[in-house]
Amino acid sequence: MKNQQKVPLGIWLIIGFFVICIIIWVVGQGGAVVAYDTVAAYGLQDSRASVDPILVDVNRGIAFADVAVQLPFFVLAVIGLWRLKFYGAVTAWIALGIHMYWITVAWAKQYFYFQSGVKCVPIAIGLNGAMVIFFLFSIWASWYLYKNRQLFD
Repeated sequence: MKNQQKVPLGIWLIIGFFVICIIIWVVGQGGAVVAYDTVAAYGLQDSRASVDPILVDVNRGIAFADVAVQLPFFVLAVIGLWRLKFYGAVTAWIALGIHMYWITVAWAKQYFYFQSGVKCVPIAIGLNGAMVIFFLFSIWASWYLYKNRQLFD
């Protein structure tokens, strides 16, 4: 760490956010790739009976991409932020940007599914609320990292 500098509380909040995301992505998205029906039984994916059959494959494809692309960014961001390295800030910005993107995709998907009459499950109010919090947190965290970019070497 730069001059044995302590990691500020804001960085710890961002690290904690990414650790939670790692757990959610491994279980919810990684699990969907390996055992979709099991994860759906946990309520982390839509059940086969509640959606058009093609959406299960779409969900599994999205889950695979999330695990292959976003999960490594979460891990690198946690390590880099904890060590106050610039690559931590950069990978955090990437992961936060992807967060804002996937949330927008989820809402847009729902809109177009309903417009097209595709059998799907509406996003639950609680999940919509969590997505709004994730979106707003991603904006705040991106700003916070930019504002404190001098912490990273």
